[in-house]
Amino acid sequence: MYQSFFLYAPKIIFDLLFDALYFLPWWYGRGLLRVSARAWFFVRDKERELAIVVWIKNVFKPLYDDYNWQNRLKSVILRIGQIILRAIILLFWTATVLILMLGYAVLPVLAVWEIIYQII
Repeated sequence: MYQSFFLYAPKIIFDLLFDALYFLPWWYGRGLLRVSARAWFFVRDKERELAIVVWIKNVFKPLYDDYNWQNRLKSVILRIGQIILRAIILLFWTATVLILMLGYAVLPVLAVWEIIYQII
């Protein structure tokens, strides 16, 4: 048992030191790229779910193919309201994702700051 400990101890120590030193470059390099890609896909999927582009394309189409002026006016007002509401929802999701990404970027700095604060 002791023999295997002494054989593997240098490898374990090297792996721990390498992981500790490689953590920040990975966090701000590959990790940040992965998080930003997922955030982009999330916002893109939210935009597709809300279908803002489809609502914009159909602003001047009348509802139920009724082409009188009252129905055209109602459909324009309804669709502009929907576009505004859906844009606000998309803006909320985008702001939430940006705040979470900012938190991701600041988290290691806060952790190091707290470790230094506890040591001093």
